[in-house]
Amino acid sequence: MRRIVLSLALFVSFSIAQAGQPDAKEGVAPEDAKFTPGKEVKVADASSGACGYYVVWTPKNYTPDREWPTILCLHGKTGSPTTWPFKEASDGKDYIIIGFDYKTKDEPAPAIDMENIKKIRTFVETKLKINSKLVLMGGFSLGGWSTSSFSHSYIDKLAAIAIMGAGGTPASKIKGKPVFIGVGENDQYNKDAKAANEAYKSRGADVTFTEFPGLGHSADPQNKVLKEWLLKVGPQNQMMASLALAKAAEKAGILGQAYTLYASTGAMSGGEEAAATAKAIGDVAEKLLADADTAMKAKKYADAAKIFTNVNTTYAGSTFAEKAAAQLKFISGDAGVKADIEQAKLDAKADAMEALAVAAEKSKEYARALTTYENYLQQFPKATRFAEVKAHVESLKSDTSIQKSAKSQSAERDCKSWLATADSYIKNNMAASAKPYLQKIVDQYGDTDWAATAKKRMAELK
Repeated sequence: MRRIVLSLALFVSFSIAQAGQPDAKEGVAPEDAKFTPGKEVKVADASSGACGYYVVWTPKNYTPDREWPTILCLHGKTGSPTTWPFKEASDGKDYIIIGFDYKTKDEPAPAIDMENIKKIRTFVETKLKINSKLVLMGGFSLGGWSTSSFSHSYIDKLAAIAIMGAGGTPASKIKGKPVFIGVGENDQYNKDAKAANEAYKSRGADVTFTEFPGLGHSADPQNKVLKEWLLKVGPQNQMMASLALAKAAEKAGILGQAYTLYASTGAMSGGEEAAATAKAIGDVAEKLLADADTAMKAKKYADAAKIFTNVNTTYAGSTFAEKAAAQLKFISGDAGVKADIEQAKLDAKADAMEALAVAAEKSKEYARALTTYENYLQQFPKATRFAEVKAHVESLKSDTSIQKSAKSQSAERDCKSWLATADSYIKNNMAASAKPYLQKIVDQYGDTDWAATAKKRMAELK
């Protein structure tokens, strides 16, 4: 039955909108093809199919700093390579669209034509940035039937498919994949489209079905359901995935990467939240750079270097870090300034460790705070704040309540671990190995309940 329906489809002709189509003159050779935003290019290639060319639409908002959703578009019977109706339905934005041909004017051959599609896609990827996770295939009439047929051997590479003015049978791995099926209300293939709707649903596909009101064998690029589906499965999915990466980077404190991701996401459809966050992160970084420039003008090179070093580290991978690195390189030519920079780098590391100690102290984790402060004093004797930190550590050590709390916390941390190790050895009849851990508890924390427990264990071992 499918072969009969498909054969009928081969004899159906239709007209498409010509606005924005490439000129009828010969196209450019692949090696000469230049793809620019908002332009459709006709690429002359005798091996591309019966027409001897294919077409590539570069979206109006294309920029090379990220990857883009892409549609592999198949044309109808008696037609020629086209980006219709997808270019019109997406308003010429958000999608790279490649209009393919068939190798012969007879019934398409999936195996042969798919190899050709793969070859052309590979070439286009050398010119434009395609998001391999957001590649769609679709077409109208014969293009719709071919989409269903070709997808059987390519479904692993497709994020979604769009079948219009046609029907088809689902690929075996279609479960969970978005599928759009659109058909004219009065289309002679309306029944086939509805049958495909049920077939794809029964195989677990995420089907969106719509009828184009009042239309016969044609498609409506301005159909709201079609436009919303295209926006959702490509640009919005990409935006949400990119936004999640940006949020994860921000949470991890990788602000340079977070800013770059937010800024890139903000340029995508629906990326207003990301754009606002990128601006907020960028404003802070810009303020720091401005402060550093002010310090440089005042010849306070150490202060400037410290800020630039902080920006270069905190916003690594962003334009802010690049600016900071360039300024550091510029002011490092003078020996005196270079010494100031080295001091600033040392202070940046010292300040980071001090911040950890202060955070622990504020949380009343005195044992961890004192250990971190001691590490600071050992590692950064030449830090600018060394004297202040040393004085603060001495004040902490002179506070009996803090010392008592710190010792209790240390005992809790150390003795719990040592006792667990000793008990493990005892359980396995290795008393000799357990004794050193019990003795450490007694030696280092003799006036605690942990020591009493350790002494009891040792008595039981005798």
